[in-house]
Amino acid sequence: MWTRFLPAGQVVVREGDSGSSMFVILEGKVAVCREPTHRREARMLAMLTAGDFFGELALMTHCPRMASVVTVERTVVRELSLNGLAVAGARHGVEAPVVAMRCRERLLADALRCSPLLSGLSPGLWAQLGGALEPYSVGVGETLLTRGVPGDALYVLLRGRCGVFHTHGDGRITAYPDMTEGDIFGEVSLLRGRLATATVTARTACTMLRLDQTVFRKLFWGQAEIRRALVSLGLERMHRTMGVISNSEE
Repeated sequence: MWTRFLPAGQVVVREGDSGSSMFVILEGKVAVCREPTHRREARMLAMLTAGDFFGELALMTHCPRMASVVTVERTVVRELSLNGLAVAGARHGVEAPVVAMRCRERLLADALRCSPLLSGLSPGLWAQLGGALEPYSVGVGETLLTRGVPGDALYVLLRGRCGVFHTHGDGRITAYPDMTEGDIFGEVSLLRGRLATATVTARTACTMLRLDQTVFRKLFWGQAEIRRALVSLGLERMHRTMGVISNSEE
């Protein structure tokens, strides 16, 4: 547990970095921002002031930092490790259950912002589905789905990039468009219990939400709304896949 006195313009955490601590603002103000990439402009997500906290996602889920935080004015923060949260969190109103709840709320809000499919669900169904989605992270090179092997979950990619490819019988490899923020995959095995139609691996460290197939079948199998949405997604991806394969064989 450390107290830090920061000048205006100081980067406290940077998007994409690893982190093992969170921060409580004692005085001052910070801006929470998304870093610019070749596909998007920089964007401010929120302004936080005294009493607010940030950085809990990396602490609780071991995911990379999901946004950058920069001081707007002279700011004093208390930095807490996981042990510090357990020992002194209550003093700042950030006991572990509160932090875990806020962590889930922020992840689900991020999923709604970046996924057209999820944002189109009715509020009641989204409330049920959100309670079943679990934070999940993988490192560079880890495999999430393997072509020809049954998948066991649905994934919502929140941060990072995943490569998708098809290996032909003669050993040739056809690459599909990468999965990026907001993409959902694994729906074919989830709905139909079929073998994965492509291999998906993490090109970068990735943060996502995961819905276990057993949970889906127990709680959501009879939900026509979500089944229609996933079937539509699967058909759209199948047509895109067939187009990529056809072009690769010309």
